[in-house]
Formats: sequence, structure tokens, C-alpha cells
Amino acid sequence: MIKQLKIVGNIAALVLLFVTANAAAEDDNHDLHAGDIRPWRAGAEIFVNSTLFEADFGDLSGGPFVTDDPGKDVNIQEGAFTPGNWLRFQPVSQLLYWDGTQWSEAVPNGERIEITDALNNAISFSANTVSESAGVIGEIDSSGGLHTHLSFKIFDASNTPNGSAGAYRIQFKLFESSPQSDTSVSITASPIAIVLNRGLETENFELAVSAADYLDENTVFVAETGALTIKRVQVSGTAYKVKMQYIGNNQFQLVEADEVIDEH
Repeated sequence: MIKQLKIVGNIAALVLLFVTANAAAEDDNHDLHAGDIRPWRAGAEIFVNSTLFEADFGDLSGGPFVTDDPGKDVNIQEGAFTPGNWLRFQPVSQLLYWDGTQWSEAVPNGERIEITDALNNAISFSANTVSESAGVIGEIDSSGGLHTHLSFKIFDASNTPNGSAGAYRIQFKLFESSPQSDTSVSITASPIAIVLNRGLETENFELAVSAADYLDENTVFVAETGALTIKRVQVSGTAYKVKMQYIGNNQFQLVEADEVIDEH
């Protein structure tokens, strides 16, 4: 997996450990990206099998502009929810669009994504705003579980089911509440992201998914070159700035690592 290394000083072994572990985790997460969201509850916190999932508007069941993936399937073995309560989702950020080279807050043709919840309410994500109301995924059954699929649909500016070719990212938090209540009794600590494919070839879509995994202020990803810079990562108590190269198949190759010296 790692073919060429340009390592500074004597930190090669430590960074190699980090990159190898991180690459293995990325391979594992890639399998999870395509599966159901599997939440479980421990105390007042909801945990999930991954924080990034992928789906395709072109799947056979939904046609070119609709999908019911990913599903939501409670992992009862890890931690059941309270029977009779509702599992819900709250939008937390606007719609992002992948144009083939970068993620952007601008969409080509006024696209928005709607999730139809269990009460038949439309929860909307657009480039400018998201629904303030939380959606209902479903009611927890007598065993503390729930397995269901909601409908995701993409619309263009004319309010027609349609969407420019590219990838689209939405984010929400899961929470559990009593029926008819907006007050959470358990909630995820971090948002869950879903990247939805609209007409991209597999390799191009996986590049978008990989880039979405690094959408935060600590990273810079340049799609034209496949270069990823992680500004700060901790390895055995030491901070490094790491440069990596995308090599396809959802994998990155280590290129350079520099120890970060904090100024006091």
C-alpha cells in the first residue's frame, strides 16, 4: 500500500504506525460506508458503526433520483433503546456538492435533498438552509430495536426530481425521544454524514467519499492532485504535520511527515 516515503528525521516508524493503522481503518470504514447506519445506546449517548455512509440515487429500487439507503438498524446486542420511544434525526449543516474536484456550498441548479420521515414529513437540506424540525425515523419496538428505511429524494430548482451529476453530502445527529417530544433522552456526540452519488462513475464517487471523510479545518485535500495535508495528528504524544497522496481504492500513501513544535 505504501510505495514511496519521504520521511523527516527519525519519526518514520511512528508515522508509519499511524498511517498503517489509519489506512486499515479506512478500508474497514469503506465497507461500513455502503451499509446501514447501526446505532446503539449506552446511557444518554448514542453510538454508531461509522460517522460516514454512502448511497446512490441510481440504485435499482429507487431509480435515478430516489434511494432508501442507508437504512437504520439498531444494534440491540451493543445497546437497546427504550421500547415505545422514537428514534429521530436533526439536520445540522447545509447541503454540500462535489463537482469532481472539490466540496462546495454552491450547487449547480438549486438542488436540494429531502428525506421523507416516518410521519410523512419532508425534511429538507439545501445549500442555503436546512429544516429546523427534526425528523422521525421510527418507533422503538418491544425488544429495543428498529430496522427501517426512509426515502431520500433529490430535486432541482424547478422542484422536479432531478440533480446535476456529482456527489451530495448531508449531515444530521441521531437522538431518542419520548413520543411526540422534541426533548432528547439520548443523542450522538458527533454528526453522521451521508454522501449520495448522482451519476458519477465508481472511482470518481469514491474520491468524493474519501474527501468528505476529511472535511474539517485540520485537513486540506486537493482533488486535482490527490494531495492530502493533515495539519496536526498526535502519535504517541508527539504532534506531526502529515502529507499523503491519494492512490485510488479509497487509500492514501504517506509522502512526508514533520514534527510540529509548539511555540510557547
